[in-house]
Amino acid sequence: MRFKVHYNNVMRILNWILNILLLACATSCINRTEIIDNSHHLFVISVKDVGFTPENNQKATRAIDNGYATTFTKGDQMGLYVLDASGNVKMANLCLTYDGTNWNYPAGATLYYDDTSRKYFTYYPYQSTVVGAPTTSTATTATSFFSTLISNWTPSTDQSSQAKYTASDLMVGTGTVGALASNATRPLIFNMTHQMALIDLNVPYYYLSTDNSYTYTLGLTYSGFKPFHLSKGNFRYIIRPATSTSIWGYYCPTNSSSTSQVFNKAFSVATGTYQTMNVDGGAVGTSHTLAIGDYYLNDGSIIANTPTNEFLLNKVIGVVFSTSTSTIDKGHGWTHGYAMALKNAAKNIVWGPNAVDTPISNISSESDIKNSMDGYTETHLINSTYSLSPTNYPVFYYALNYNVATPKGSSGWYLPSIGQWYSVIVNLGKVPTASTSINIAELGWSNGEISSCATNVNKYLAALDNGYRVDKFYTSPGTSECYSATSEYTSNYSYRLYFQSAVNILWLDGNNDDDDKALTCYISRPAIAF
Repeated sequence: MRFKVHYNNVMRILNWILNILLLACATSCINRTEIIDNSHHLFVISVKDVGFTPENNQKATRAIDNGYATTFTKGDQMGLYVLDASGNVKMANLCLTYDGTNWNYPAGATLYYDDTSRKYFTYYPYQSTVVGAPTTSTATTATSFFSTLISNWTPSTDQSSQAKYTASDLMVGTGTVGALASNATRPLIFNMTHQMALIDLNVPYYYLSTDNSYTYTLGLTYSGFKPFHLSKGNFRYIIRPATSTSIWGYYCPTNSSSTSQVFNKAFSVATGTYQTMNVDGGAVGTSHTLAIGDYYLNDGSIIANTPTNEFLLNKVIGVVFSTSTSTIDKGHGWTHGYAMALKNAAKNIVWGPNAVDTPISNISSESDIKNSMDGYTETHLINSTYSLSPTNYPVFYYALNYNVATPKGSSGWYLPSIGQWYSVIVNLGKVPTASTSINIAELGWSNGEISSCATNVNKYLAALDNGYRVDKFYTSPGTSECYSATSEYTSNYSYRLYFQSAVNILWLDGNNDDDDKALTCYISRPAIAF
């Protein structure tokens, strides 16, 4: 018996078979690449630190106690573990990175919600190798899962920066899956708990009368640890919980203190809590008005030039010669003043080669000489343009490499401009603001100003002169001294501060034959902006 098969029916059958095959292929692709469907929802990670709490319910030192919670910043990383219902680790130490708004997965790795029985544990800060991380676990909490990591965690004794502080602050969290969102994602929420303990140290501090954000504690020194300076007079230090830890150090209550005040207390603090140590009343501020002749210290402290405490004197790195800065330097954040180094960086060296560089200054008047205040900019222009060395532009090389540590937030050392030398001789040296000799190339003072200027400047250095820390100005009558400046007159001549003994005149000059850049008569004496 023969059957007649209609062509259209055959095509319908073939299309039906083809659609089945395409659907199977599509389903296979979904399973393989985990494209979101009704049962696969992308996890959006949400992390919050519950903060340190006061131990024994002691009263918090701040109106808002969440000041003890960690605020995550861009670039922070944490590690994530995923366990199945049997306790097997299905995803180990997945590194999540915070971009300032969201926690992002590493390239090529994405986490989806597809099993209600899974458990999620995370820790912070991220470690490339996690001590004691199990491959299987019956843990129901992050503290249990990471128990070996927690028991072996040792905070650093150096927590002096934000990065070092947070690197010691171990936190863990257990994930909670949130409700399905309208965009077909699910939140995976972690409330992180601190596994270490915290010392909240508060000490008296000074602030500048013109800028109360510029704060410092005089002579503050710690024994065996370095805490993180969080805010005015407030320091934080992470310690192991339930372990005796001694917080020991000293500071100077006032500028005129002849002795330092010692603070010392042993702490044992419970996990996730903090204890407060208030030294002499805690973080109470005292105003200081910046003045010419103040001393600038290696930790950024500023004191009047009448200290009797040798500990403070040994921290001095410069003498303030200006209580204002240039517009350019203000743009860098150095808004308070300039200080001159205590010593010469080098002497009897050349400024640089003749007729090589294009003059970087634009000086065409007496006012230009006095107002040329951008030694930092000019120093770094020479540095970026030429290859500096002890023999090539040595006055710049030695100023930049002056081997005295500088505070964070300052400019670092550089060669002063001619206007900054003018500020030194007028403000510290007490010479008249109007010179007795004036032209475009030079300003000069006679009538004994050469010796009186040196005497006045050296008064500020005298208290610091213990035989090796200070190079005084013009201490040998009959000789001349030539302090180099960044400012140039031409490609052959540079400006300088010149104590010319032969004629008993003090010069700011730049066009005489003995201002030749290649002569070995220059002293490199650095300055710093803050």
